[in-house]
Amino acid sequence: IKEGTRIPPDSQTGLINSIAWRGDLMVLGDSTGHLSFWDLKARQSRLIPTSRGAIKKILLAPGRNTQLLLVMFNDGVEIWDCAESEVLSSIKSSKIGEVVDVDWGASDRPVIVNESGAVHIMDVNLDTAPNPITALSLYTPVWLPFIYNQKEMMNFKIYVQHMGWQENWDMKSPKCCTPIIWDAMLHTLKLRHKFSTLSFLERCLVTAALYGDVVEWRLWQVLAYYLDQSSPLSSAFDIVQDNRSYLNNQVQNLSVQEKCRSNYSHRQHSIHRHILLGNTDKPVQLLLEVEQDSPHFYRDCLRASLISSVSDSEYTVDSDTTYLRSRISSTPLLPLERVAQSTIKLVATNLIANDHLLEGCQLLCLIKKAVDACRYMQNFHQYNEAIWLAKVALSKDEYYEVMKYYIDLLVNKGSRHLGILLAISLSAFDKAAEILLATKLVTIAAPLVESCLEAGKWPESGTDIMHRVFVEYAKYLVSLNNIEIALKYCEMGGEKGKQLGEELRICAQ
Repeated sequence: IKEGTRIPPDSQTGLINSIAWRGDLMVLGDSTGHLSFWDLKARQSRLIPTSRGAIKKILLAPGRNTQLLLVMFNDGVEIWDCAESEVLSSIKSSKIGEVVDVDWGASDRPVIVNESGAVHIMDVNLDTAPNPITALSLYTPVWLPFIYNQKEMMNFKIYVQHMGWQENWDMKSPKCCTPIIWDAMLHTLKLRHKFSTLSFLERCLVTAALYGDVVEWRLWQVLAYYLDQSSPLSSAFDIVQDNRSYLNNQVQNLSVQEKCRSNYSHRQHSIHRHILLGNTDKPVQLLLEVEQDSPHFYRDCLRASLISSVSDSEYTVDSDTTYLRSRISSTPLLPLERVAQSTIKLVATNLIANDHLLEGCQLLCLIKKAVDACRYMQNFHQYNEAIWLAKVALSKDEYYEVMKYYIDLLVNKGSRHLGILLAISLSAFDKAAEILLATKLVTIAAPLVESCLEAGKWPESGTDIMHRVFVEYAKYLVSLNNIEIALKYCEMGGEKGKQLGEELRICAQ
């Protein structure tokens, strides 16, 4: 690595927005609309004003002998000849629409994309271009849903999800969709799946994958698991997993971490995790490994003695692992002296009050007070630690209370997606639908409710939220001019839904 050619910048040069470089030629475009042409071999530069405002992007045409430069402005596009430093052709946004991106398809074929989704492949003079891709008659239909009209794209998605709503559906283009777009999108689905044989939730999964919607795909994955418990969620879902799978993953992770530990802090982390998991034998073993000349020798020996004196000798063996796990919150306490328990709890409280939260929570877990430890962690905003402990140590009812508090916190702080997934993991489907409706994600809320109804898992207490979701979804379908399916959801939306349905029928007449 060595210093290359240095050319002093011109005093009129503004903030550089884009740079193009090939061989000895470097071109810079700035925020004031100047193009600076640098000849690195001759160590010379030329500053040319474009008088078009800020330059957003510049690109040199491909090829060794080409000197063409594509320049993108806020109000259009120009092609420059770098050898002569002059404009060859120009086009404004008023003619082709607002330009969102440019590129070279070949050395003489600039490509321009406008805000409507049209792709223009032009010549060097910028005066010829094909029609937008939505107007082409393609020999082989392509699956590119986001280049089509948004309403038609959403209508197609809705029709595929609700394929079972109408008997003997011939899959012909409905009134709300253009036939050529409908045929192009349906072609891909015919090659991939027989949608009519899939359940409603399975169709939602497939459409989310086809449209590249990762957020929806994860949500339908989680919902599918908690509705039928078919295939376990991967470890990538982390705290959204069921407690048993989460515990097994954490035990495996802890085993890997122990093999890699190399210092005192790593050992303390392992001790902390084992105590929270309810395994007291391993922490005692790790504490007694301390060397005699260590400054922590005396304290660790005392901690090992304390853990041994209050630990429960009864463990249950997990069928999926060889890990010994104590049911911290459900097994009866050992017959410890009441004074000893009170003293340990008092010490734990004092430690927590004096910024020793983890140490205090360890003591609480040792005397079967994991619920109190979770509350302290939440009060001190250690939510990740609180959820970790809740999933591996608490009973079902105690776990639900901790998680409901955490879900409300996530929603209030804007992390609604994780809150929705956690609500589904608690089988609180009405809560998940309520959050989706509050965030105006009715296109997800309605399929969620219908999937739960199809599986027979929708709670009886959620009738009101179900009606509200279906009414709002029907209004959304009306905005897409999809009256047929909107009427179906009006019938499922209670009294308000039926009123809306009557209004739609009157308008249709």
